[in-house]
Amino acid sequence: MPTETRLDEIVTLVELRGFLSVRELSQLFGVSEVTTRRDLQRLHDQERLLRTYGGAAPLPAALAHTQANTDTAGEMPTATSAGSLIEQVDVVISISLSPQHDAIVAERAEKHAVPIVAESLAMQGAWTLVAVDNFEAGRSMGRWAGTYAAEMFAGPARVLDLTYHLSNTQERSRGFAAGLQETAPDGEIVLSLATQADWRSAYQLTTDALQVHPEINVIFGVNDIIVTGAIQACRDLGIAPESLLVLTFGLEGNTLIDALARGGYLKAGVAMFPDIVGPACIAAAVAAYNGIDLPAQIVTPHMVLTADNLADVYEKGAAGWRLKSNGSRPTVTVPGPMQPPEETRLPARIGFLVPFSQHEWYQNLSAAMQSRASELGIELAIADAAENFRDEMTLRKLGIADEASKLVRPGDVILIDGGEVTTYLAETMRTRQDITVITNAMTVMETLRSQPGIALISTGGLLRRESQTLTGPTVETVLRELRADRLFLAVTGVSLDFGLSHTNLAEVTVKQAMIRAAREVILLADHSKFGQESVVQVAPIGIVHKVITDNALPASTRLDLTKLGIEIIIAKT
Repeated sequence: MPTETRLDEIVTLVELRGFLSVRELSQLFGVSEVTTRRDLQRLHDQERLLRTYGGAAPLPAALAHTQANTDTAGEMPTATSAGSLIEQVDVVISISLSPQHDAIVAERAEKHAVPIVAESLAMQGAWTLVAVDNFEAGRSMGRWAGTYAAEMFAGPARVLDLTYHLSNTQERSRGFAAGLQETAPDGEIVLSLATQADWRSAYQLTTDALQVHPEINVIFGVNDIIVTGAIQACRDLGIAPESLLVLTFGLEGNTLIDALARGGYLKAGVAMFPDIVGPACIAAAVAAYNGIDLPAQIVTPHMVLTADNLADVYEKGAAGWRLKSNGSRPTVTVPGPMQPPEETRLPARIGFLVPFSQHEWYQNLSAAMQSRASELGIELAIADAAENFRDEMTLRKLGIADEASKLVRPGDVILIDGGEVTTYLAETMRTRQDITVITNAMTVMETLRSQPGIALISTGGLLRRESQTLTGPTVETVLRELRADRLFLAVTGVSLDFGLSHTNLAEVTVKQAMIRAAREVILLADHSKFGQESVVQVAPIGIVHKVITDNALPASTRLDLTKLGIEIIIAKT
């Protein structure tokens, strides 16, 4: 299939299904995951879809052009280059996604003296956290649900809790359970299931749960996108809306506020007010830029909304629902002063790392930030957090490859394993002279095949399309007849106990043959590979002579490796 045709079909499928993973797209089109990622990046750059963590989603209209749900309308800012965001801003607003992501953001921010303001979820090194009190907000929803169930249901509340693995969403679920017990002591959480951050996972889990446990009469979801999937499952199962109470945490935008206003399954929700949180984040960023002390958490407001009190707080206009002005709505406490003192220095540019761009919360929060930043004359730059992490990891892998290339001398015979970092290594050696490269990686072959100064030897073998590597007995036979000065090895897991490990058995046997054929084994592994144990062991850690890694690898791990006689080389980032 021609590349352009494949790109068009990818866009069509993503728009149809809402989200597709790299793995799914790779299998559908019969290309490698590396090729799929390149396709998605190209389509993302062309603004035809949104590249997200692990796959792609339709490009939200709000990211290109929308009206802010605030008193001052404004356009969404254009997304900037994620990889360079921290280097280009004075303050960064971010959310914790994983220890690896946080370590990268914190290290880069510290290097460039850029303070961090955390949003939604605390992260190490942040100046403050701007977030709702998740437990208390969940508790208020639980109390309301218990009262409703006692009045409207013949029996006790039987709850399906659709949660998520992050600590803030776990707090929402714990708070809901506590509040439910206060007003409905006979209520019970029948199932608490961790969904993915997409509606399809919630849809399937809800469908399965209601079929196995028909006694469930309450569904609580920790965010709107999860609840959207749950509601669709209820519709498809033909459950009567009056027999089921669905509750959400967020009321992030038009989708579920509309559903609440219409009536039906969704009867109440905790509103988190992105219209208020956005300006609060900007205020915190300005304070952090000026070195002003802030509390560990700036607590943002919440309120339980129903169809009865919705119109007291929100009004619907041509652009959708918007928060009413202060004088015409019930009191919603705004956290701290929103207007900086006159003597306050304003940052020229604030960055926002958006974790889930397809969620209405982050679309509306971004719009609210943009509106407030524009009022202050501050530029807001937005980048996808997952893309930022990928870009940062790519830079680190490029640094590792550059350090590895310095170990190759004229006259050397080297083995290059398959993998992203080893492909980067091949790219650094295009102009080298008088070296011999033995490889089973098609990407390495493609990179070096036209270089006259390099003698290129393919191992032959059966092509494994997923990784674009050659595997099988042919490779192992060829490698038994060859010797190399050094092997540049890539694996998916490194630990002191399990050693080197990898995900695919066919590739493991080739890596073992490479190790036997090399006089020196050099492991190319960024910090994220350490502490991981993949499916199949390649070899004990002691077979490695040198490790080239990045500076995010903990000092304790570096010391442990050094004690084993392994030389550690830290790549520059």
